[in-house]
Amino acid sequence: MKKKYIYPERESKSLEFKSQLPKLINLIKTCVAFANGVGGKIIIGIDDNTQEVIGVDDKTRDRIYNEFPNSLYDATSPALLAEIYEQRLNVESVMIIDIPFGFRKPVYVKKEGIPKGVYLRAGPNTHKANQEYIEELMRENKREIFDEETIKADVGILSSERLKDIYNTYDSERLVNEKIISRASAASRKYPTVTGVLMFCESPHLYIPEAVIHCTRFRGVDGRDIIQSEEVQGPLVKQAQTSFELVKSWLIKGYQLFGAKLQGRMIVPEVALREAIINALIHRKYWIAGASKIALYDNRLEIFNPGNFPGLFDLNHLGDGTTFLRNPNLARIARRFGLVEKLGTGIRVIMESCRKVGLRKPEYIEGADSVKVVFHFLPEENIFSADDEKILALFNMRNEIKLNDVAMYLNVSMNTATRKLNQLIQLGKVVRHGKGPAVQYILIKKSASNNE
Repeated sequence: MKKKYIYPERESKSLEFKSQLPKLINLIKTCVAFANGVGGKIIIGIDDNTQEVIGVDDKTRDRIYNEFPNSLYDATSPALLAEIYEQRLNVESVMIIDIPFGFRKPVYVKKEGIPKGVYLRAGPNTHKANQEYIEELMRENKREIFDEETIKADVGILSSERLKDIYNTYDSERLVNEKIISRASAASRKYPTVTGVLMFCESPHLYIPEAVIHCTRFRGVDGRDIIQSEEVQGPLVKQAQTSFELVKSWLIKGYQLFGAKLQGRMIVPEVALREAIINALIHRKYWIAGASKIALYDNRLEIFNPGNFPGLFDLNHLGDGTTFLRNPNLARIARRFGLVEKLGTGIRVIMESCRKVGLRKPEYIEGADSVKVVFHFLPEENIFSADDEKILALFNMRNEIKLNDVAMYLNVSMNTATRKLNQLIQLGKVVRHGKGPAVQYILIKKSASNNE
């Protein structure tokens, strides 16, 4: 029997699998999305659900070689050229369509035109681009940087005290050179820049409405029952500190650690929480409507940020130190304030700090034009030696757990989860309440390490 070969990478914004050759127009749209992003590869002959390599037949191979290059070139503007080649994986051959990122953007399907024919990658999916994304592509094509753009307001909105904290004295020429303020082309009048307003204005949301963070604490896991909600305003340094302290107080008050094996004050390490908030503030798209959001649930913490990963960033290389700056001036001034210590280390610090305390690896999810980092309140699967220790760890998140919680966490059947919970009941550590689907399990005896 032929052994299955599973491709080691998953689909992403730069990788697409096709088990069979789809309609050519669908392939073309994916190629357009790759060109508008970081480039990418379409591999034909891999099941997109299981990642199993199934190979291609001669008819598919001939169509890709003979028909697709001309179809792609004729259907796109600026015209795209693909590198097409075969690769043998185990005993099967697959076809690879390799698309470089576009130097002239936006790339679009000519028949559909702009804006309908502009596509983007959202994680492993291809979508039509919205107007904000198209404007960013045009800005990128012109080598324009949003955080240098002018805000039509008086420079007096910038706090002189905050400016002096960084520059000692108020020197307008230096502030022009630092791109904190800009000079009108023909006149001598000066205006603050986006960077200037975000970092030195006490109320930046009055001029950039999206410059706020919404922090919300929910009861449960589905986001229906709000316990507390706060809108954090002010210059970015203040937003970072205020939101950090607020969420930190929620975590300390409402959540415990997974016993003595997790060391630290909070279920999410302070350094990881701080870095995730700062990354959101520095790298977000401030021209997209909507705030950054921090949401705390019973089983996870989510930090949502408008704007996908900038530049040629790829989730497959998360935490490798690669840095692409959407807001380079903002990042530079943030370093002056001490918000950013060393570029390219933020995600690595987040991953490493969670690993050190035994917390499950944070999950990064890239949407159509957004990024969400999720801190799951579960220990690494290998931190506890026995299943009963893993089950008891779940009680550190909530007062009661359900059968499905145990089955999902241990990756076992419902019958196996029931048997393991019954063993804990017999040991006098857990009690069962309720009947049928509503049954819950409650911890009645904690170990000494959990009471420290």
